[in-house]
Amino acid sequence: MQDKRLRVIIKEPYKEAIVGEIVDNLKDLQNIVGGYIEVLPFPTVKGVDIIANEDGKIRKLAGNIFLPQYDDCIVGTCIIAGYNDEGDFKSLTNKQLKQVNDYIKNFQIEKGYDLYKDYQVLDLIMKKRMKELNTEME
Repeated sequence: MQDKRLRVIIKEPYKEAIVGEIVDNLKDLQNIVGGYIEVLPFPTVKGVDIIANEDGKIRKLAGNIFLPQYDDCIVGTCIIAGYNDEGDFKSLTNKQLKQVNDYIKNFQIEKGYDLYKDYQVLDLIMKKRMKELNTEME
């Protein structure tokens, strides 16, 4: 059986998110994130998951995307993919790509910040940003 290919977003710390195509198999996902995978629901876009390194914080990987909705942060390289009703990964739609990219632009950790030393400052900045975005949407 041939592995299916997925259109996803790959986001490395301190770098611009890129749209890419990956093979949907565990080994390739683990190679991209650099270890065992953990899957989390994307905070503001329905039908989208974040695939990250399960041990990233233990290994002190660089901060990547702040998730103020979860009081958490994705560390290390992550993959953002859609999922279907059965829970299998699928390609992101154009609408999801735009929504995810907009979120990343607002909540990525900028170069110069160290998640582990600057967590409280980052937490305040990101929660303020989230509040401002919520106010704009009202």
